[in-house]
Amino acid sequence: MRSNRPEVEVKTVPGNNEKDLGGRLRAESFEMENSSDSKQYEAEAGRLEEKKSTMRRSKQIGAISFKPVHNDGKRESLIDLINLKNIFAVQLPKMPRAYIVRLVLDRKHRSLALCKNGRIIGGICFRPFKTQGFAEIVFCAVTSTEQVRGYGTRLMNSMKEHVKPMGIEYFLTYADNFAIGYFQKQGFTKSVSMPPERWSGYIKDYDGGTLMECKISNLVDYTKMWDTLQLQKEAVLRKVSTISNSHILYDGLEALKTKQNQKNVLEKIKGVREAGWKSGVKIHSVMREDPRSEPIRRLQAEFGIILKNLIKHDSSWPFREAVSDTCTHYHEVIKDPIDLQKMERKLNDFEYSTKSSFVEDFHLMINNCRRFNPPSTQYYKCANVLEEEFTKQLNASLERL
Repeated sequence: MRSNRPEVEVKTVPGNNEKDLGGRLRAESFEMENSSDSKQYEAEAGRLEEKKSTMRRSKQIGAISFKPVHNDGKRESLIDLINLKNIFAVQLPKMPRAYIVRLVLDRKHRSLALCKNGRIIGGICFRPFKTQGFAEIVFCAVTSTEQVRGYGTRLMNSMKEHVKPMGIEYFLTYADNFAIGYFQKQGFTKSVSMPPERWSGYIKDYDGGTLMECKISNLVDYTKMWDTLQLQKEAVLRKVSTISNSHILYDGLEALKTKQNQKNVLEKIKGVREAGWKSGVKIHSVMREDPRSEPIRRLQAEFGIILKNLIKHDSSWPFREAVSDTCTHYHEVIKDPIDLQKMERKLNDFEYSTKSSFVEDFHLMINNCRRFNPPSTQYYKCANVLEEEFTKQLNASLERL
């Protein structure tokens, strides 16, 4: 089926280009710098900075566009799909290239390309199941030279708006350990609320991947979320200003400029009394000595090194986070669950004052895994490998103490 959805493109507003707006900002700044009212200058400085930020953001938005594309047999579409395929192949090296080609060019799959100045720099490949009301996200990537610029978030937000006319209410995807954080930031969760009969049997299971879901709301315009959040922030600040003096600016102390006698300087600071301070209150600035002994601090440091190395180990992925509460059967069997993240939290709270308490928690985690999982599973095998690594790390640590 050929898509009739037009290309989504965001452009800068006429008259708000960098040259025009920059000229106005310089003119306003000149007028303020030559004003005798310093308070007005300070108050307006924030407004000018906000204008500059808006100008930079408008320029960036104008260079970005989103283009729906699928295999409709046309030369232009095939070129776009091959460009997307190349990006996916580079950014997802663990995926077989033949598999990427097959899905990207499959006529049942759709893609939303992320373009910058007309050049494709990323995109999402997905398969919509319109009768079931969900879509499976198969590939999602942005070329390495354009990452960490917010393009991934804008791509996903545009994707959510793109599928609304198709009747899509949910996204499902299998995310590896490196992609879970990104999808969580885009509103995905590890708990699937969609009824299993709607999606079970429609998507393929992936070993080592975590099934994640995102509910799409028709009440939210995801492409305007930044503007909506800005309006909410401004509304909150206006409300705060009615019950607080935090927005009021005062002149600095002349005594600090001229190095005059600074006795009782606190009473001379404008705004202190308005904030509720009363004279006669004694201020103590005595440094507290850390009650923990030097041997315990050294022990804590060694435990931190061990945990850091374990978390980085390839076989630690089943133990890095707690088992989800949705796995009720696990929590019925395992009454005292623990994971590396919890151990790290206990370490930061100085709950490991002895070697035995640290070792006991680790072996509890390993034994929980062996108790719940059969020996033939990858979880059981990971427990064996990680236990060997722990023993090696612990022996090396004791030699350093």
